[in-house]
Amino acid sequence: MIAILNVEARKLNGSLAALLSLAAPALPGGLAFLSLMTSDRTSSWTSVFNEFLLPIWALFLLPMIVAAFTTLVGQIEHRGRGWDHILALPISRWQVFLAKAIVVLATSCCSTLLALLFTWIGASLGGAFGGHVPVGNIPWQSLTRTMLLLWCGTSLMIVLQLWSALRFASFVVPLSVGIGGTLVALAVAMTHTQQAAWFPGFCR
Repeated sequence: MIAILNVEARKLNGSLAALLSLAAPALPGGLAFLSLMTSDRTSSWTSVFNEFLLPIWALFLLPMIVAAFTTLVGQIEHRGRGWDHILALPISRWQVFLAKAIVVLATSCCSTLLALLFTWIGASLGGAFGGHVPVGNIPWQSLTRTMLLLWCGTSLMIVLQLWSALRFASFVVPLSVGIGGTLVALAVAMTHTQQAAWFPGFCR
């Protein structure tokens, strides 16, 4: 299984999927930098993470990143009829699919951690340039709990997205699933219903 995971990770080297997983988490950091650099008031670290980063990341960016990432992972195999070779190898098929799921899950977790890091860097630099560095302590306890819940909630979304990406050769299908799911989560969140927490990508 370790060898299969190593192969899956090596497939991502130099691909658009790897670039996406590194570049997308920098978007909240850039927005935090611009916001605090032009702000005329001092924010707290709690508001930076809980009121700025988490809603943007959980409701929109992470679901879209997962949709695009799984689509790109699927296209690696669909190009050149790669499935014909992989499924002919003397290894269990469930190991191949499990390895891909683990890689996507690990990547989404790393992207979330990078989003936290880039937001901290962006907010620190923006606050320094604007003269309003965020005050207070970073809410590590609540952030850790929220990140764990977000990761668990995203797992189901990743399974659905990965299935559609591996099942259909066209990239339109998995992207449509991701976009549709994101729009549904946003619509449910706007109703302020308690059932919103059950939708993938939504985290209070």
